[in-house]
Amino acid sequence: MPRGQQNRPWENVEYRRRDFYTYESETVALGVGLSSNDVINIEADSDFILQKLTYQADIAGAAQTDGTRVIPNVLVQLIDTGSGRQLMQNPIPIPNIFGIGAIPFILPNPRLFMRNSTIQIAYTSFEAAITPTVRLSFIGYKVYGTA
Repeated sequence: MPRGQQNRPWENVEYRRRDFYTYESETVALGVGLSSNDVINIEADSDFILQKLTYQADIAGAAQTDGTRVIPNVLVQLIDTGSGRQLMQNPIPIPNIFGIGAIPFILPNPRLFMRNSTIQIAYTSFEAAITPTVRLSFIGYKVYGTA
C-alpha cells in the first residue's frame, strides 16, 4: 500500500465509483433542558466518506435572515458504531462543529463510515426558555466497491 494510503482507504483501488451523498438527521425539537437521540443508518450498498457538516435550526418554523439566524444552545455527541468510536471527547455545542448551509464545517480529515454501520447522535439542550428544532446534515460521498 502506498505511503499515506493507510489513512485513506477510500483511495484504494478496490473502490471503483464515488457519488455525492448527504445523510440527514431527523428533525429534533428539543425542549428546555431535555435530551434526545437519533440514529443515521449507513446504507448497505456502499461505505460513506464524511467531508462536511451543517445544521439548520428554527423556532416554530419562523422565517429567518442572516441577522436572525437561530443558533441552538444544544450539545451533540456523535458515535460511529462501525468502529465503536466517539467522534469527540465530550458533547459539544452544535455550532462548534456544524456550519451553516452556505458555510459548512469542513472536517480536517475525511471520516470513513462502513456500510451497514450507524451514526448515533445524542442531543442535550441547554436552552433557557425556547424549543429549537434542529436538523443536521452529514455531507460527503458514497464509495462503491468492486463487487
